[in-house]
Amino acid sequence: MDAKEVVKKGYELFGKGEMEAFMDMVHDDITWIYPGDKHPMSGTHKGKEAYMKTMMQVPQLWSNFSVAPDMMISEGNKVFVKVTAKADGMDTIFGHYFEVGDDGKLTMFIAFDDTLSMFNAMKK
Repeated sequence: MDAKEVVKKGYELFGKGEMEAFMDMVHDDITWIYPGDKHPMSGTHKGKEAYMKTMMQVPQLWSNFSVAPDMMISEGNKVFVKVTAKADGMDTIFGHYFEVGDDGKLTMFIAFDDTLSMFNAMKK
């Protein structure tokens, strides 16, 4: 699989709730960057465990959260994805940047999400 196919498969697994299979696609040393400092997921998260711990917050923070890729741009091992993101009270656009390692696993993820829409839809 090329990088774009890896990322596409990741969205498919995440969308189906197949988190174990999704996490198998994540490199042990992944770096996940969520810009900002006030959002519950903000920061630079290193390693698979930190990534999983942060992702586990999603159902606690938003009801019926989903992301679906609209289009992908791929260059070598780098993929940028325009994403439709939905949850109760939210229908917006995100941008996600990925890097895929030689082993076919996700090594880098940077979220460029609509944090205001996310905040407004967050469970109170």
